[in-house]
Amino acid sequence: MDSHFGWGGVVDGWRKGPWTSQEDKLLCDYVNIHGEGRWNCVSNITGLRRSGKSCRLRWVNYLRPDLKRGKITPQEENIILELHARWGNRWSTIARSLPGRTDNEIKNYWRTHFKKAKSSSSKINLQRSKLPKSLIQQDQNHERR
Repeated sequence: MDSHFGWGGVVDGWRKGPWTSQEDKLLCDYVNIHGEGRWNCVSNITGLRRSGKSCRLRWVNYLRPDLKRGKITPQEENIILELHARWGNRWSTIARSLPGRTDNEIKNYWRTHFKKAKSSSSKINLQRSKLPKSLIQQDQNHERR
């Protein structure tokens, strides 16, 4: 298998592709004993053939015991909207206000639920900007009523 260069194989000594349940258990055992951090040491200590970055991301995004599972609640959605308006795409900053949610999860939620709506409103504003000013003012006056 070491010479296999496809998905799920080993390339240059590092395993690529989906994680197995045995690898997850090794990583969880490592974190329970040594704590989070020093991710580049994980492969030497546990025998995992994964990079430190891969181990860190697996732990942070999938294996941490305090992660919330399931749909984002309407309250969480409101917080995401409010904080995105304040801070923009600072996903890790936003995630600190939503315990148990990861920055990656929040970013993906934003991009699947709000990015399209934002871009369509931008298109409307762009179309408006091409109109004569007198028509734009009439439209704005109509919206205020």
